[in-house]
Amino acid sequence: MAGGSRSSTVLTSWTSALLRTLGALGIDAAALAERAGLMPADLDDPDRRIPLAASTQLWTTAVEATGDPALGLVVSLHVRPGTFHTLGHAVLASSTLRDALERVARFCNVTADAARVTIAETAAEVSLTVAWRHDTEPPAPEAIDAIMASLVRSARFMLDRSVAPSRISLERPEPPDRAPFDRVFRCPIAFAAPANCVTFDRATAERRVAGGHAPLAELHDRVTAAYLAGLDASTTAERVRQVLPDLLPAGEPSISAAAAVLAVSPRTLQRQLHEEQTTFRAVLADTRRRLAIDYLRAGEHSITEITYLLGFSETPTFSRAFRQWTGVAPSQFT
Repeated sequence: MAGGSRSSTVLTSWTSALLRTLGALGIDAAALAERAGLMPADLDDPDRRIPLAASTQLWTTAVEATGDPALGLVVSLHVRPGTFHTLGHAVLASSTLRDALERVARFCNVTADAARVTIAETAAEVSLTVAWRHDTEPPAPEAIDAIMASLVRSARFMLDRSVAPSRISLERPEPPDRAPFDRVFRCPIAFAAPANCVTFDRATAERRVAGGHAPLAELHDRVTAAYLAGLDASTTAERVRQVLPDLLPAGEPSISAAAAVLAVSPRTLQRQLHEEQTTFRAVLADTRRRLAIDYLRAGEHSITEITYLLGFSETPTFSRAFRQWTGVAPSQFT
């Protein structure tokens, strides 16, 4: 990336789940943390962030100390709602599993600011893919295992213990013993895959959560968004997202219109977005998708009004776009 790589960080409480696991296994977690350059004071504050490189080093050292390539699956047993800041509480209060996955994608940077999480939907399935900023070394494979296992365990906690994904794909090489993975995920698993992805069938994703509470989840969303805004305020993409809702009702905004509000030239804005491995078109589409889902969930606007608020010229155009984003028409979204 031009100008050098940005320093990537992870939430301390995520690393604390690994340390709790090591302690439960009778391993001196503090000593391993120090070997990774992490002091006890670095880990006391749940809101504090530590360098991703140090977290990855700790994971690598922990796998060596335990001799367990499936350590990430064990760590997922020690994950608590607060491990993911208020995002964890919002996920568990979601009305459906699909709502929960959407929240994970929207607020993924709370846990790791280099994460790039996306949702893809078809008429039959809902998939969540975990990727990483191009200028960042990816986390240890075992950390990814822990994330994916935590998602599946959360789905079972929200719905019931019988829930299993349709399939899982992991970028990591296949371990010598895949039995622990089969026991946790209980679905077909593809190792050495092009992406880290978990897929649920739509019927499972849309099941109502017995303990779901949409207003409470939205309250946590606001706290999470405020925390995330403090982290993302320096990114160009986030600044563009903040100005687009005011520009959209006048029609699809151009990069020139956004640049004018941000007091930079269109060329500068384009270059800054390129340095963050994105484009104005991509940020615009993602912002429209997020706003559309928020508006439909709130239930305060008709589809015609939402079409206007998102800058589409006509409702059929918005409906086609929404179907591409989610796999369903706006009228079918729940």
